[in-house]
Amino acid sequence: MSNERPPEWPQEIELLYRNQGRELWALFYAQCSDAESAYDALQESFTRLHEHNGESIQNHRAWLLRVGRNWLRDVARRKRVAAKPTEHLEHIVGEEQGPENNLVLQELNDQVREMVSQLKEGDREVLVLRYAMDWSSHRIAEVL
Repeated sequence: MSNERPPEWPQEIELLYRNQGRELWALFYAQCSDAESAYDALQESFTRLHEHNGESIQNHRAWLLRVGRNWLRDVARRKRVAAKPTEHLEHIVGEEQGPENNLVLQELNDQVREMVSQLKEGDREVLVLRYAMDWSSHRIAEVL
């Protein structure tokens, strides 16, 4: 994920982006299982924060999370597609295996992807935060 931001963002939003961006991206990723869509949701939520002229926001993180999640849901509705499976399991670094072992590993990865895609959004969030972000159970509980 890039730390680039539009040059017109005020310093307060830039600081919020630097401090919260990776975590918000991970939560968006847990919802959609697509790194690019999660990044788009992150950018959309911060852009809307920058453009926000309504009532004051008490909790910026919660507001950004709500905006990004709603944006992802709207995109999914428009496309009428379910969450896409992740491809990162295919790129696990390890010893070179023979073709037979590669096939077995591929089948296992496909089964895991299928099972994860059937989980509820909240359950996927917990798995991403725990295993992709390496968060402790305590931190996950605080955030969620």
